[in-house]
Amino acid sequence: MRSLLALLICVCVSLSYTADAFAQEMEAKKMEGHTWHQVAFVKFKAGMADSAMKLIDNHFMKAGMAMESDAPGPKIMRMRSGEWDIMMLWPMKGIEDLEWEVSPEDVEWWNKMVEQEGSEEKASKLMKAYNELVADHTTYLATSQMQEMEEGETMGAADSSNN
Repeated sequence: MRSLLALLICVCVSLSYTADAFAQEMEAKKMEGHTWHQVAFVKFKAGMADSAMKLIDNHFMKAGMAMESDAPGPKIMRMRSGEWDIMMLWPMKGIEDLEWEVSPEDVEWWNKMVEQEGSEEKASKLMKAYNELVADHTTYLATSQMQEMEEGETMGAADSSNN
């Protein structure tokens, strides 16, 4: 028992020296060459995924396409496994997009919805109808590293000169 305690103390002491050395070598480094994304997962009530997708496609995306903003719309993927029905991926201009409680793009999108549907009451009714189809949702932040490819280069393409 004493030898186990002595070994444990030695491991803790050596780890503390390693941690001190690591902390002294650590330097601040900003993430560069990354794109920020907001990722939303949505689970619809049983049997309601198709109805929800019709609202998204025929109303929400349509209003987004009518916007004059250069903000890209979400990429929407239907999940084929797991607990979620769809995943929506919005590219962000940068982490500073999170400073907005309601962004200018959100305001522009809502105004297009109201215009498209004919009144704020009708647009609000559509939002309520959509929200009633949602069983659960969650949102995450993610980054992707921007990689530049040479002209004509494709991902996974083998170098044919070696064959």
